[in-house]
Amino acid sequence: MNTFVVRLLILPCFVLSVCRAQSDPHDLAQEYIGFSTLQEAGGESANSPNSKSVSSGKKSWNYYDKTIGTPLRTWALEHIAPSPGGTVFYPFSGPDFVTVSQIFPKADRFILAAIQPAGPPVDTKTMPEAEVQAFKSKFLSEWVKFGQLGFFRTIDLNENTGSATARLTSTPVLMAFAAALGYRVQSVVPLEFNKVNGEYEPQEISPTTRWNSVRLRLSRDARDVVLDYICIDLSDGGLKSKSPERTWIELTAKNPVLLKAASHLLPDPYFTACRAAIVNGAPLLIQDETGLDYADLKKIGDVKLYGRFAGVHKLFKQQQPELVAAYAEAGQDTLPLPFAYSYQKSAERRSMQVVRRSP
Repeated sequence: MNTFVVRLLILPCFVLSVCRAQSDPHDLAQEYIGFSTLQEAGGESANSPNSKSVSSGKKSWNYYDKTIGTPLRTWALEHIAPSPGGTVFYPFSGPDFVTVSQIFPKADRFILAAIQPAGPPVDTKTMPEAEVQAFKSKFLSEWVKFGQLGFFRTIDLNENTGSATARLTSTPVLMAFAAALGYRVQSVVPLEFNKVNGEYEPQEISPTTRWNSVRLRLSRDARDVVLDYICIDLSDGGLKSKSPERTWIELTAKNPVLLKAASHLLPDPYFTACRAAIVNGAPLLIQDETGLDYADLKKIGDVKLYGRFAGVHKLFKQQQPELVAAYAEAGQDTLPLPFAYSYQKSAERRSMQVVRRSP
């Protein structure tokens, strides 16, 4: 769900309008969700998430929750049973707060990391009508697409980030997801990396603020939650030896880690630093077949295999032969995976691996 090169267009006038806006962030999040209830032109059969009988966005969310969301929450309670509190790390995530928050519903902090800049919140009251309509249309399209797929495509994330009209970056999506999951969005602030102390810290909002990384402060069930979206290059080029960014990754990867639809990046030779940080640090790793190679999984601890796996999606060149062999050897003894996850949708191909660090 990531790539190495992404074009960021700086929109000073738009950032200035954000600085002047006084809209409550939760009201904005609710407004975004409202865009998902608009009726999309066209539509498909009554069984499709795009059916005209119900607004396409609402039907898409219901479809997702029925086929993935509810089964995922039930599965996580039984097979992951995470302890309350703590931090969870989700590299190559895009704005997919939905998946990680349902696997770890009581975490105190979520750290999502991707190469696409987060962007500022979008306040439609400060925008020309043509741009408002472009944003609404793009938001509805991406909301429906996530409901159907359950993940974000890199090509879409890059296109959205680079659009000078639609302006659908990750921040509005994160805000809408949080509100749809029952969180209240208390605040949204840009973050910048302090190379001295190795932490991402809030920065003042001004016309020149870049909004690469953001922090959402959320609340739900009388609990305060922090959601950090970190814009970072996770390749070795971005995590140079002894750099503050590499130290940050090594420390962050000592928390439970989720990998999903990661485009088979970690096994590549230019992701050695991020791969080593997870292998050496993660106390718990949940992934699909696009994450670590099976040999690296075994370095962490005993691997539990869920679902079925006979080969990678045809879009990718990586073959994961050791993982194929592990599933073949396990045969029917693998644990069931009662929901579609990541790129593989059919019941005979979807897979997940869970490994906890050996003492």
